[in-house]
Amino acid sequence: MTKTYTALLLGALLTSGASHAQTPVLIKDINPTGSSNPGTYTCFGDVLYFLASDGIHGNELWKSDGTEGGTMMVKDIVEGADGSGVRYFFEIDGTIYFARGADPSSLELWKTDGTGVGTQQAIDFTQVDGLLSAQAFAKLGDRIFFAGRTAEEGKELWYTNGTVAGTQMLMDIRPGSTGSFPEGLVQLQDQLIFTASTEGVGSELWATDGTPEGTYLLKDCYEGVGSSSPMYPTVAGGKLFFRAATGAQGDELWVTDGTTEGTLLVRDIQPGPNTSFLGLFAVHNDLIHFRAYPSPGVNYIYESDGTFEGTQPLPQPAYDYNLAESLCSHNGWLYFTAFGDFNRQLWRTDGTAEGTEEILYPGTTPLQPLSTSYGISSCGGTLFFEANYIEEIGYELFVMDASNGMDAPDAIRGGLYPDPTSGRLQSSGLLTGSIISLYTTDGRLLLTNPAATILDVSALPDGPYLARVTDAKGGVVLSQLLLLQH
Repeated sequence: MTKTYTALLLGALLTSGASHAQTPVLIKDINPTGSSNPGTYTCFGDVLYFLASDGIHGNELWKSDGTEGGTMMVKDIVEGADGSGVRYFFEIDGTIYFARGADPSSLELWKTDGTGVGTQQAIDFTQVDGLLSAQAFAKLGDRIFFAGRTAEEGKELWYTNGTVAGTQMLMDIRPGSTGSFPEGLVQLQDQLIFTASTEGVGSELWATDGTPEGTYLLKDCYEGVGSSSPMYPTVAGGKLFFRAATGAQGDELWVTDGTTEGTLLVRDIQPGPNTSFLGLFAVHNDLIHFRAYPSPGVNYIYESDGTFEGTQPLPQPAYDYNLAESLCSHNGWLYFTAFGDFNRQLWRTDGTAEGTEEILYPGTTPLQPLSTSYGISSCGGTLFFEANYIEEIGYELFVMDASNGMDAPDAIRGGLYPDPTSGRLQSSGLLTGSIISLYTTDGRLLLTNPAATILDVSALPDGPYLARVTDAKGGVVLSQLLLLQH
């Protein structure tokens, strides 16, 4: 994936063509004095919950319905400039629960209905006798399970029904003060799957039905005293995918259906004991998607249905991308951030080489507009992500402009042609009344023209240009990178 800048730029201009997604739009300048750095996205219903700082209240709980008016702080849980340390969102019977605290030793369980008044503490774990810390929460039935630590048993599997009296250890998996260190709790059907460490076996995959007698070692993936150290557990298509290590294969892709016999190595992507460094799991079209290295220095987005044959890299476009992150399924597309040349930008793919495209912000952008963005979320029909497209604004929350709806992969696409052009552009598939605006790549407007007529650009110098098409109401329906070659 090593490329020269010239090849990258030419590839972008000749093959990326139209970026058919809508234009990225700033929802709200949450922090007028700097960056709000939104993150920890969690979608409930049609509302996105996230953490952000407005420069006054610290990192607190916010929510958004995708509009400026519907983007607001839920509650200043810790008054003043200090943040509340919110994490571990989950839902039980329509109530949103989350943990908050500066560290595991001070965690409290909270709940919210999306209003300030309805955001309240559910349980203070420091009131539970002997419990020193709590973390890694997951629900099973009407109970909340977590990793709790005491001085006598160490860190073990606990549960709570939301009361101090109903908070207790489920099982001392590793007797003694060392603890089994349960982590990665994920519900699969009627079980919780998690990682725990025991003497002589190491850190391996465990399961529980919520009872001590139903808590057991699911699979010793790295047989013997070695630890497979399962990580990144993600449910897709009724199966749980995870990364685990063995001496023969290294860290690779595994899957389980919740049974010992159904817990298997899927594929040794980088053959032999070397790891493929797979991670960044995301569910798309009921398949697991992730980034992996089939050989040193080479990385692709893979998809898997849990079988050897069904685990393959996605086809690569002519204008290639590198180091994909923040994978997110939205409206039939897989969105992600990646480097196309020297910039981390927003991309999307329909799973084909031809349907893989970079989404550019119309106008001047910093060199790395998404360099510190670590999350994209699809919620209520809206795609949310953090970006630094506008330097004077900083890192804030953006959405894709959906004024005309996000186009699905199989939708009829409009565009401008020929591309490259020697001077005259025509349009196809655009609505009556659409207007074409042509910009330089640094954001200067050059001309506007009705989309129904031929656009003469022969007087302009050779080079790349950005075309933006708006409908009769002013909504952006197309952004297209064009190349003029006389």
